[in-house]
Amino acid sequence: MPSPSRPVCGIRGKTLIINLPGSKKGSQECFQFILPALPHAIDLLRDASVKVKEVHNALEDLPSPPPPLSPPPVTSPHKQTEDKGIQCEEEEEEKKDSGVASTEDSGSSHITAAAIAAKSVFHPTHAVVMAKGGQPLTCFVPPTTLPSHFTCSCGDQIPDAIISRGVQVLPRDTASLSTTPSESPRAQQSRLSTASCPTPKASRRDFRAHMDEVFTLESRYSTLDQVQSRCGSKENILRSSHSAVDITKVARRHRMSPFPLTSMDKAFITVLEMTPVLGMEIVNYRDGMGRVLAQDVYAKDNLPPFPASVKDGYAVRAADGPGDRFLIGESQAGVQPTRTVMPGQVMRVTTGAPIPCGADAVVQVEDTELLQESEDGTEELEVRILIQARPGQDIRPIGHDLKRGECVLAKGTHMGPSEIGLLATVGITEVEVHKFPVVAVMSTGNELLNPEDDLHPGKIRDSNRSTLLATIQEHGYPTINLGIVGDNPDDLLNALNEGISHADVIITSGGVSMGEKDYLKQVLDIDLHAQIHFGRVFMKPGLPTTFATLDLDGARKLIFALPGNFSFRDTGVTLLEAMPMSDSEASRLPVSPPPRRSNPVSAVVTCNLFVIPALRKMQGILDPRPTIIKARLSCDVKLDPRPEYHRCILTWHHQEPLPWAQSTGNQMSSRLMSMRSANGLLMLPPKTEQYVELHKGEVVDVMVIGRL
Repeated sequence: MPSPSRPVCGIRGKTLIINLPGSKKGSQECFQFILPALPHAIDLLRDASVKVKEVHNALEDLPSPPPPLSPPPVTSPHKQTEDKGIQCEEEEEEKKDSGVASTEDSGSSHITAAAIAAKSVFHPTHAVVMAKGGQPLTCFVPPTTLPSHFTCSCGDQIPDAIISRGVQVLPRDTASLSTTPSESPRAQQSRLSTASCPTPKASRRDFRAHMDEVFTLESRYSTLDQVQSRCGSKENILRSSHSAVDITKVARRHRMSPFPLTSMDKAFITVLEMTPVLGMEIVNYRDGMGRVLAQDVYAKDNLPPFPASVKDGYAVRAADGPGDRFLIGESQAGVQPTRTVMPGQVMRVTTGAPIPCGADAVVQVEDTELLQESEDGTEELEVRILIQARPGQDIRPIGHDLKRGECVLAKGTHMGPSEIGLLATVGITEVEVHKFPVVAVMSTGNELLNPEDDLHPGKIRDSNRSTLLATIQEHGYPTINLGIVGDNPDDLLNALNEGISHADVIITSGGVSMGEKDYLKQVLDIDLHAQIHFGRVFMKPGLPTTFATLDLDGARKLIFALPGNFSFRDTGVTLLEAMPMSDSEASRLPVSPPPRRSNPVSAVVTCNLFVIPALRKMQGILDPRPTIIKARLSCDVKLDPRPEYHRCILTWHHQEPLPWAQSTGNQMSSRLMSMRSANGLLMLPPKTEQYVELHKGEVVDVMVIGRL
């Protein structure tokens, strides 16, 4: 390779590190050159002795390599173009080394494989992560969209989305193997030698198997946590996109929130108005639990499909009346009788069994007497009917329960166990339902650690993400764990893009208040151009709750930025003496910046208040509002200037119509213990001059958030 390309390769521990040159052309040629050897290199790192030996044996059996190919002669104009191409490439690399960006393809500084023939911009998706011990590790960050197919330099197709040690193999157009006038002799020689050199048979045979073994992206819902857990720490990831948020002018940040206070009612209505109902998909009826039907379901058969007995007894002719009758056999469930009941005869029947021809009523066994049996007692020969039967007695006629073509489940039905059983009854095995929304969850904050990490000075373990994921999963919705994101606009933008590309709803916790590191709202506005519908809600807990939407490719993404690292501090006489007010009045309240504090309760409460109803609407539930019941207070409760959602435990006392609501104690937003065993939220009104507290025994509204 000419020196300007400067390819670098090395090994650190069990990790192969490949540093490709900065130019597109140089990185393409270098990657094509090393690609056939990557599987063998990985085997060597893994000490896969069997596979290594196979490749070595195959190499020994190869014939001598062909002589080097000379570049074809070119005319003077072409040669000038080639020389210019080399010169331009060297100049481009010098500019990169000196920090001057190239004017062409400025959106990307690296490329991981053969360039596509079209002039497309590819943002690098591989990164280096520093582990705790200072060991550099390669980490793959999934791109927004993956190519539909891949091709290696030998022409073999590679399975979709194969990742090898953090390197993504891009699709390689066959046109890239053709000679172009602007291609340099160095590029031609590298390209021709790579395409022409015989590949060891063992290496070609094992290439796909090797790639499949090494860090495959399992599905489109693979999370950053899943991928990064293979690489160690999630800190210090080299970012592939950059935020336009200016973080340098700290002194010019807002001293008061630019977002007006929104009333709880208006915020809730806004969320539901902005929430779309997702499209439809067909699922097996066994997977229909919790889903909402998108189309009516009709019975394709009568139920029952034959006249069936309601009781165990005897099929009789009603006109025969009471008296002694001879038995002509029995009718059991699952078998259609072949004999006909004649006058003076009866047939023994079981519940659900078909009624034989000639019979028009059933007399239960309790209304009969046995007159004669066989010698061994295995058969009844004659019985006495004790009552007068009426036609149709204890018989379910054809179509009694369901008639063919009847609507058995209407569009919008929220399916539970009974509905699943009904589908099985009518033989409907596939149903059209609304899609489940996919929810991505992340926590923000430089102070956060994973639950398994040891505490360090200034650090706390992240509880918001685990609690929010569990809350969403409890309602049956699929989730994506986006992990912990630092207080950095670039990291926030990358994580949000990851969530937007894979999920319908993104939930963040933290970074939405007035701290100098709270960049989330700015990233939503400046970088994503999302519409922020409200940035503060007049409620307790959860004042900084933010809701935004982003319309992308005909689909609407919902973004709930919930409180996480801040809690509200009541300050100011005006707020403490606040009366019930309109939205315009609420927006004029002075609210001071809150202190720094872990605030898990606010995230859980606001998730139940806003996120869960939105998810219910997205999946097609006609009334997505939460369940609200009446309950009696078990103790006195002081009121707050804001409407408060007070955590409580609902219990029923013997022979009392209403449950009792027991407070979970200290309601500080940072006290997650107040959520322990809580299955309800007391919906307390704001404090007024007349009502400062509610007393034990008073009836209040309670929103159900857990099992009763």
